[in-house]
Amino acid sequence: MNQLIRRLNYLAVFMLVAFATKAQNTFSLQEAINYALAHNESLKNAIVATKDADAQVYETRADGLPQINANFGYTNNTKLQQSIVRADIFDPTAGPDDITTVAFGVQHQSNFNITATQMIWDGSFFIGLKAAKMLREKVIVDEEKAKVDVVEQVTKAYYLVLVNQIRTELIDTNISTLESTLKDTRELYENGFAEKIDVTRLQVQLNNLKTERQGVDQVITSSKNLLKLSMGMLVTESLELTDELKGFDFDYSLSEIDAFNIQERVEVRQLDYLKNLAELDIKNVYSQYIPKVSLSAGWGRNTGNDSFGNLWNSNRRWFTSSSIGINVSIPVFDGLRKKYSVARKKYQLETLNNQYSLLTNDLRQQLLNAKDALDINLQKLKVQEENMDLAREVTDITREKYKEGVGANLEVINAEKDYKAAEINYLSALYEAIIAKIDLDKALGKLN
Repeated sequence: MNQLIRRLNYLAVFMLVAFATKAQNTFSLQEAINYALAHNESLKNAIVATKDADAQVYETRADGLPQINANFGYTNNTKLQQSIVRADIFDPTAGPDDITTVAFGVQHQSNFNITATQMIWDGSFFIGLKAAKMLREKVIVDEEKAKVDVVEQVTKAYYLVLVNQIRTELIDTNISTLESTLKDTRELYENGFAEKIDVTRLQVQLNNLKTERQGVDQVITSSKNLLKLSMGMLVTESLELTDELKGFDFDYSLSEIDAFNIQERVEVRQLDYLKNLAELDIKNVYSQYIPKVSLSAGWGRNTGNDSFGNLWNSNRRWFTSSSIGINVSIPVFDGLRKKYSVARKKYQLETLNNQYSLLTNDLRQQLLNAKDALDINLQKLKVQEENMDLAREVTDITREKYKEGVGANLEVINAEKDYKAAEINYLSALYEAIIAKIDLDKALGKLN
């Protein structure tokens, strides 16, 4: 009995966990966007790039701080080098042409020293530090651009799923209606008021609708997988959407479009930073004409003995040395390398200026095109909605006439086909209008 109770408890816990997991995979559009901003892999890489830029600032700054190194060494002179000298230096009786050899040094040597250098002036360092800080600011803008791209991808994928779900609902309604019509037609056929071909035509149409329904299910699965990929969610996880298309806002303000400053687009700010970095690159080359000044200092001690055992005993003798100096490096002639380096970098800056002009003009065109596209697609949507309403009305009238015996079965089938085509055209127009509105919001910088 106790074992059964434990199993039931485990089962209850498992069901609660499964329910909680399922609940966590139900998203509104804003929840899907928030999830993507935390889990999208491309955005994660952009955040890592920001951290890397932070580290690069400190890495560059480190070059301007004191550089201190300590060194300990031991040398075993297994065979001391012999120096050749005149013999009469050590032996007065030696002839003027006699020579002898002398070994200078001891077999075992040990030393310990500390060296320190401090940069006093290096133009490249200060410009490099400024460039590293500017690069960090540019990477932050890159992260912002990555967020905009993620929001755009998730929003478009989210509404693609919703549109396909509406298509499923419409097909289900059509199937239900057609099944009712087929049932009535069978009864008419059994009573001699309809032909066998009328039943067959409706059955074929119903089969086609059911096949189409299965195809739409596959499309929904694919569009959900696309949404999961944009969100950074595993495609194997379940996903349910809570928002509806009824609340989609197609409104926009003409005054907002007229007053929008294209310089506020994140793409323009990205190129601004690239231009600033190119200018710093030119200054960096010029700074290499200026002498570099650094301060150095050193302190060390060394000792030696022919016996390894006496090298570090209490009787050893240490000899101390120290130094301090200033170093000035003056560039004299480099074969005109810096001159042509400056020329190349100026050409690169000129290219960026041309790209800047092209980009700002292109973004203005995108804004106007997005506004025109939305206007046109909203008109198409209105027409397709009216066509769908008219097709529905014709279908209802045709069915009613057929039930009353004053209409043909073929007219019902044709009306059903026209209505289905009108539904598909309406959904296509709806999604295109949604995409156009999202593109306009992006062009206005409202997806941030």
